[in-house]
Amino acid sequence: MTATRAAIVAALLGLALSAAAVSAQAPFAQGSAMPDPKAMSGLPLQVPDLAVGTVTARVFRGALTNPLTGQTVELTGAGAAKTATTDDAGRATFSGLPPGARVRAAVMVDGERIQSQEFNVPAAGGVRLMLVATDAAIEKKAAEDRALAQGAAVSGSVVLGEQSRFVLEVADDTLNVFNLMQIVNTAKTPVQTSGPIVFELPDGAGGAGMMEGSTPNAVAAGKRVTVTGPFAPGNTMVQFAYSVPLGTEEIVLAQKMPAQMTQMAVVAQKIGGMQLSSPQVTEKREMQADGQTYIVGQGGAVRAGDTVTLTLSGLPHRAEWPKTVALLLAGIILAAGIWGARGAVTAPQSARRGQLNARRDKLFSELASLDAQRRKGTIEAGAYASRREQLVSALEDLYAGLEREVA
Repeated sequence: MTATRAAIVAALLGLALSAAAVSAQAPFAQGSAMPDPKAMSGLPLQVPDLAVGTVTARVFRGALTNPLTGQTVELTGAGAAKTATTDDAGRATFSGLPPGARVRAAVMVDGERIQSQEFNVPAAGGVRLMLVATDAAIEKKAAEDRALAQGAAVSGSVVLGEQSRFVLEVADDTLNVFNLMQIVNTAKTPVQTSGPIVFELPDGAGGAGMMEGSTPNAVAAGKRVTVTGPFAPGNTMVQFAYSVPLGTEEIVLAQKMPAQMTQMAVVAQKIGGMQLSSPQVTEKREMQADGQTYIVGQGGAVRAGDTVTLTLSGLPHRAEWPKTVALLLAGIILAAGIWGARGAVTAPQSARRGQLNARRDKLFSELASLDAQRRKGTIEAGAYASRREQLVSALEDLYAGLEREVA
């Protein structure tokens, strides 16, 4: 799975976990769960619940809880300029505008001019927008918060926010595991934790690497991903991936969480009759996205130091090469018994068998080395599978040759 595909399924999980997913597309103030009105000021939103040719503009000072009444809003671009006065809800309404006209709304509040983007009057439905004037008190507080955020770090703690999730994908011969972790600092100042945040990889995992969009303070090395502080106020994204070789119909991933996880969330690509189970997952459902079926699961909070366990059963698997090698070894032992029963061999035959035995040892050595590379994650899955197939095929041919020698 590419980082793009991981983002798609992560978005799928977000939709499944929140009925208000649409609001996540709006600009948010850093470290806040509420939308930033100033960031949305002047942005037109086409809506179906207004009559064709209707535009409404709501005027606020600083926050959505502070509408301004009696303000004169001007609309230009559809013939002569039009004006309307805001009502008790701070809303000014313009009706009868010609579809296709390009217009702009503006208002003057205490000497400050606030205007919208230019937009076309739609042929279906109408347009809503907000015009947000500056609130001196809010701006002063925001400036103070920015100063605190740029100050010296203090000792504190962080959590893994509700946007943290695990994304699992079954590839040809590996299980790819994506960790999309949101480290949240709810303080207004940078926080330095007692030590780095360390994610230990599960047994059997390899090939750990950082994904695009992750903080530069996170480093993947060996069997762990280490994130060093200090952590700025708000969110710090840590995104990494690793893989686990397939080979059995069940894989258990056990990963210790270095900080409290606000909400357990996982999405797994479903192949065939595959099933997902976990003591931390209390709700599951299947969903479609990007032409694939995914199992989406969620649960409650996970404490720092607790282990998240994910069990995938019904996985596609192949016979591992050790089984093939064991059969080949049995064949060579049988052949050796036949040679002993047939008595002495000629010098040329002995030399030929010596060559075959030497090649056998070399192939076994290469196979063991290849498997060691796979466990360490230093070879790509495709290259590993291709080379393994070549070596096993060569061993089969070699033993066939040895049997011909015996005959």
